[in-house]
Amino acid sequence: MTRNTILFASFIIYIDLSKQAVVAGSIPKFLCNEDLSGLSPFAKGAICSNLAWITCFPLDVIKTQRQSGNYDGSGGLSLLKKNFQKGVLFRGLIPGLFRSTIANGTSMVVYEFVHSHLSKIFAVERKDMV
Repeated sequence: MTRNTILFASFIIYIDLSKQAVVAGSIPKFLCNEDLSGLSPFAKGAICSNLAWITCFPLDVIKTQRQSGNYDGSGGLSLLKKNFQKGVLFRGLIPGLFRSTIANGTSMVVYEFVHSHLSKIFAVERKDMV
């Protein structure tokens, strides 16, 4: 539950930061939507979710090690220190990011499509939260 809270909060923060970066001109235009107010739906889902995963991945590694039962008696900070020294805090990140790119990029495209379509059908003004 804590991991998901951190993951979602990070995702929302990165969406907000991406909007600011687009307005500042720091993001290449091919990643932006037509009116240059934010990232395109696929880029928004893929990039922001990957940044969120990178943010919380070390905690997920520690959680998995503790759940495995192979590290009984080791505290979270101790495992974090050992994994940092060994350089394995981000082991397995690349396959996770690949999956996240496809899944979250596609999900955001579908979300944006459905949201826009339903807003038109019900004549509701669209007010983006993401």
